Formats: sequence, structure tokens, C-alpha cells
Amino acid sequence: MSITFSVLNKRSLLGFQKVIKVSDLLGLVDGLEPHPAQKDSLSLGLDKLPLLKCWAPAKSGRYMDLEYDKTHKTYNVRILTPSTLADWEYTLTLVSKLSAYLGTSIYDEHGREYSSSSVLAFPYQEDILLGLENFLKLGYPLVYQDGVRRRIALNPQMVEEFLKEDNPAQSYSDFFTLRQYLDAYDAQSKFYGNEQNQQILGVYTLTAGVDTILPFELSLAPEDVEYIDESKLSWCCNLVGCDDTDPDNVEKFFFYKRISYSDFLDRLPKDMAQVFDGEKIYVPAMTFAQMKDLFDSCSEFV
Repeated sequence: MSITFSVLNKRSLLGFQKVIKVSDLLGLVDGLEPHPAQKDSLSLGLDKLPLLKCWAPAKSGRYMDLEYDKTHKTYNVRILTPSTLADWEYTLTLVSKLSAYLGTSIYDEHGREYSSSSVLAFPYQEDILLGLENFLKLGYPLVYQDGVRRRIALNPQMVEEFLKEDNPAQSYSDFFTLRQYLDAYDAQSKFYGNEQNQQILGVYTLTAGVDTILPFELSLAPEDVEYIDESKLSWCCNLVGCDDTDPDNVEKFFFYKRISYSDFLDRLPKDMAQVFDGEKIYVPAMTFAQMKDLFDSCSEFV
């Protein structure tokens, strides 16, 4: 789900005004930048790109999409449903300033017309609520949302909690944005085959001294399903130690032990496993001494 606002290009004697460069377009709103992978596109006209993703670092929760429709001669700005309050504020400000710059009207996808000033009164909190309520109507155990830095999984219980708040849109926005900018390592699964027993190890790693985001619900990523036989898959956790007197020195990291993932979750205290989203936990950095206390009695996973 999304909402698209279209701003008609300004007419000129020879048809329509030259399409605005990406740098000038984003320059209409302080803080807006292109997606890091599109930074080389700043000198190009928007019509030279199939799609431009932009954001405001440290503030945006999700990207907004910009494109130039060569058929209808419109600048199209699309925002996903739901997006955060900050995302909406940047989107409407951009649409408003672009309309004022060109001296043309704004239309939404339903054909409703707005001026550069009236669009700022768009009821975007209703769109956030609509998006959250739609999650519940879908009936899925998890719904995934791509953010500017991380994909977030929401379960029905989380969405219900947002909707119970006095300001659900603010509650959702705070939750989503905080998780985009949390300074933590996103643990990635790695897979290793065992030629002797034909088994496959799925491995996550926790390193002492490092804030880490790890799954509590284990499953294969869509891109791995095709290649890995789940009937032969066992999950485990590699524990990596550090020098507690010098925890930032990566040269002093060392392999401590490998344990089953179920043992890892069972031994991890609740106060050291904060809920990150519907399928992951945030584990604040622990010392190696704490790691040994927690997991020393766990059997080595072979």
C-alpha cells in the first residue's frame, strides 16, 4: 500500500520546462538525500532515473520514491503505508515546495487537487492508522516493513499495542525509527556442510563486547530456501570472546565455543534479551566474564 502525489511540470513555450536535477529537487527540503547507492545521480535530471529513493538521515524511517512520468509530465512522489510521522512531514514538505517552485497543482492518486499550502493539511495520521489496522485484517503472524537501514517484522500483538496508545501514529513512529538507528550488529546466518553426516549447520555469532541483534524465531531467508534442505539443518550459536580490559581491540577476539541455538536462548536472561521486533531480540554487549558465567556449562555443539 502507498499514496502517490503528482505535481504537473511547468509549461514553457516549447512544451514543458526542463526536468529538474536531482540535486535541485532534493535541495528544496533541508536534510533530504538520495539513497546511498544513488549519490552519483545528483547531477542528473530526475527523468534520467527509473526511480529515486530519498531520505533524511537520522530522521527517516522509510524511503520515499520519486520519479518523473514522461507520459503525463508529472513529478510523482510516493510514500509507503504506513510510514512514520517524519517520513510524512518530509514527503508533504517536498511536494508543497515543488508545487510552489513550479507554480502548478498537486493531485493524489484519486484525482483530488491540492495547492502548495493545502497539501500540508493532508490527514496523514489517518493513513498510518489505516496501515496498522490493515496489518491486523491480513491475519498474518508477521508483516515485514523495509526501513532505511533494517527490515522490521511486526506481529499482531505489537500492532494492537500501537493502536491502544493515545497517539498510535507516534507510538508506531517511535518504535520503527528507533530500530533503524540502533547502533548494533545485525547477526547474519552462515551455513556449513558436514560431509561425514550430510548435515548442515546454520550458525549465528555473538561476540562479547558487541551489541547484537539476533533472531529468537529461526527460519531460512527466502533466498536460502531453494538451496538448503531444512530436514538436514541444525542451528547453533558461535560464541566469540574478547579481552575485557580492551574489548574494542578486534585483534584480541577469539573463538570461545559453539553451542546449540536452543541452549543459547534458554541460558540468556530475559533482562539481556530485549524485544527488537516480532522475530528478533537485541542483546546488549556483555563482558567475556558474563558470557562464561552464562554459557560455560553448555555442551559443545558438534
